[in-house]
Amino acid sequence: MKDTDWIILNELYKEPNLTKVSEKLYYSQPSLTKIIQNIEEEFDTRILLRSSKGVKFTLEGEYLAKRAKEYLKFMEETKNKMKSFKYETRGKLNLGSSYTYSKYFLPDILYNYSKENNVNFNIITKQSEDLFRDIHNLDGAFIHGKYDGNIESILVDEEKAYILSKNKIELEDLKNMPMINYSTNNKTKDILNNWWYQNFNSEPTNQIFSGYVDVAWQLVNRNLGYVCCFLSENFINDYGLCMMPMLDENGEQLIRETYFIYSKTQDKSNIFDDFLEYLKTRVIKK
Repeated sequence: MKDTDWIILNELYKEPNLTKVSEKLYYSQPSLTKIIQNIEEEFDTRILLRSSKGVKFTLEGEYLAKRAKEYLKFMEETKNKMKSFKYETRGKLNLGSSYTYSKYFLPDILYNYSKENNVNFNIITKQSEDLFRDIHNLDGAFIHGKYDGNIESILVDEEKAYILSKNKIELEDLKNMPMINYSTNNKTKDILNNWWYQNFNSEPTNQIFSGYVDVAWQLVNRNLGYVCCFLSENFINDYGLCMMPMLDENGEQLIRETYFIYSKTQDKSNIFDDFLEYLKTRVIKK
């Protein structure tokens, strides 16, 4: 039997009149009669007796009509419960993230995941080395650079290194221009410092500390110096700054990798497993 068959039986039991029920359910009376006949054939029994006053249910028909009411109630409750799952909080994920990843990438990840999963998030923003040390207190973390330890690491992004300046410059010009520094993790500092000393024999000139890399971009836009930084492929150059790729001794552009890490030994919740699967299928770099 179809759901519509159960609805017809339920309505006929409430109002035993074929004409009225056919009008209410938008059936022609012959179509409604045919459906009743099909139900009787399916159960090999008579369920309705017809008279000039309307229809009367047989004993078997009354039983079937009561079951129809129960079935429709069950289906309504089931559908409502299934809908409610979308609005019930399944739990909370404690995630760590570096500042730049939190600002430019993590919001989209959490937004898209939350459209399909009602999960609360607690986000801790720290330097990558601090997140690595605190990973036992987190479900997972997005960090810059590769760290060795009792963790699983999955590559999620790669960023290329550039020198940003207000106007077009040559590499040799850097020795006489102020370098604008910003807070970043030690592995990123090592990559940039190694590049500098591979190209120059002296310290950078008149270094300025800006706190955050996006503040450094603003200072570059004011022509206060240049900045060396890593940029994702979807970086939007709002200030129209000149971008010079930073190349190593082999002519390859410097790369910084971003990983999602989590503890090997810590128990994983079903929510975390689901989030990890989401990252693997929707986010993680192939």
